[in-house]
Amino acid sequence: MRRHLSVRTLILLAVLFILLFAGVVVLVGLGIYAWFIKNNIDFKGHFPFIIVMFSTAIIISTLFSIPITRFFVLPIKELSKATRRVREGDFTVRVERCKTSDELLALVDGFNEMVEELGNIKLLRSDFISNFSHEFKTPINSIKGFANELMADGNLSESEKREYLQIIVDESTRLADMAANVLLLTDLEHTSFIEGGKLFSLDEQIRRCILILENQWSEKDLELDIELDEVDYFCDEDILSHLWLNLLSNAIKYSPHGEKLTVRCGIRGDKVEVAFADRGEGISSQQISRIFDRFYQADTSHKSEGNGLGLALCKRIAELCGGSISVRSELGKGSTFAVELPINKMQ
Repeated sequence: MRRHLSVRTLILLAVLFILLFAGVVVLVGLGIYAWFIKNNIDFKGHFPFIIVMFSTAIIISTLFSIPITRFFVLPIKELSKATRRVREGDFTVRVERCKTSDELLALVDGFNEMVEELGNIKLLRSDFISNFSHEFKTPINSIKGFANELMADGNLSESEKREYLQIIVDESTRLADMAANVLLLTDLEHTSFIEGGKLFSLDEQIRRCILILENQWSEKDLELDIELDEVDYFCDEDILSHLWLNLLSNAIKYSPHGEKLTVRCGIRGDKVEVAFADRGEGISSQQISRIFDRFYQADTSHKSEGNGLGLALCKRIAELCGGSISVRSELGKGSTFAVELPINKMQ
C-alpha cells in the first residue's frame, strides 16, 4: 500500500517546484531580452508581449497552487467545521478521509475516534443515570411498601413481621452495597494507575477470600476444587481483594446446590492467571458481549441478588493493574472467569 508523503516533504517539494518554475520563467525572460538586444530590436515595441508572457506564468503558477493548497487546506477546513458541530453537542459528525499527508490523515482519524468516544461516553452516561435510578428505585419502593405494611396492619403475626423486617434489612444492605460499589467504581474510573502497593502472597489472599465467603458456599453445599500455586505479587492488596471477592461471590451465586466450584491460581507464561469456574446455567454469547457493562445483569428475571456493578468493577481493577479479565461460558455447562495480571508486577 502506497504511503502518503509527509507534510514537510510535500511543502518542500511545492516550494522547490515554485522556485524551479520561477527560475525557468526568469531564464526565458532573460533569454528573450538578450535576443532582442543581440538583434538590435526595439525592446519597447515588444514590451506587451513580455507582459503577456509573465502574466501567463503567474496564471499557470496560480493554477498549480490551487490543488496544492486544496491538498493541505481542505482537511483542516473540514476539521474546523466538524469541531464547531462537536462544540454544539453533535457527536455524530465525522470527517471523511481524503488524499492528503500522513500527519493530516492521523489528525482526521484521531478526531473521528475522539468524537466516537465522546458519543459513547454520552450514551453511557445516559444509560447509567437511567439504570442507576431504576436500581435504586426498586429496593426503596420495597422498603417503603413493607414498612407501610408493618405500620398499617396490626394483625400481622410475629413470623410475618420478622419476614418483612428481614426484607427491609436485605434491601437496605443491597442499597448500601450498591452505593459503595458506585463510589468505588467512580473513584477507580478517575484513576489512571494504582499508587503504592506492597509485596504479598496472592495465593494466601485468595484463600482468605474463600474463608470470608464460607457461609455462602457452605449453605449451598458446594464442593471446592482449589489449586493455588505460591505467587508473591506487588500491588494494592485491598484493591485486588475486591476483585477476588466479587468473582468468587458470583461463582457461588450461580453454582447449583451441591455442585463443584473450581478456583485456580498460577503463573502461565508471562502472566499470573487466576480463574473461578462454576457449573451453573452459563451465559449466552449475546450476554457475554455486555457482561462487563455497568448495571447489566445476565439474569433478566432478577431471581438472584445483585446490582450489575460487580463485573464492571472487576474489569476496571484488572485494567488498573495492567491486566485483563475474560469469560468463557457454555449454556448448561457453566462459566469460567479468568484474570490475567502482568508478571512484571511481581517484584
